[in-house]
Amino acid sequence: MHWYAVHTKPHQERAVEGGLLNRGIETYLPVLKPGRARSGRPAHPTPFFSGYLFARLDLTRIPLSSINWSPGVNRVVSFGGQPVEVHEEVVDWLRRRLAQLDDSGYFHGLPLQSGDRLRIVQGPLRELEAIFDQRLSSQDRVRVLVEILGRLTTCDVDLDCLRRIDG
Repeated sequence: MHWYAVHTKPHQERAVEGGLLNRGIETYLPVLKPGRARSGRPAHPTPFFSGYLFARLDLTRIPLSSINWSPGVNRVVSFGGQPVEVHEEVVDWLRRRLAQLDDSGYFHGLPLQSGDRLRIVQGPLRELEAIFDQRLSSQDRVRVLVEILGRLTTCDVDLDCLRRIDG
């Protein structure tokens, strides 16, 4: 049994996960825990890799074609026609890393939202107050506004360099 990355059709990660689970196949759908939607109700977890999930398969018992033709599946990620194994260590590392993000305070029901006040705690802008603007394509980088020379300037900063200012 090995882990494989399964590429899904758009927004079908949960449906594919459910279908594979119903067939007795172990899956892992990495998600980020959200805060609240604008309506005030809890929002749904967001897939960390849009369009992908992992499935633990024994391809000697389950034909690759039965996975590739499952509803919502595009294909099992392959190179040269051969499915690519994802090492157990990679899946374990991903689980640990997402748990750290959830524990960091940025996703524990309080995701960063535009206008949140932060303090920069590392780097050349250390000790400056910042205002959260937006996440960047990399999950570990954000754009903040910092007052420099009397005007707000945008800066790209690692999440690890920021702390929330309470109050």
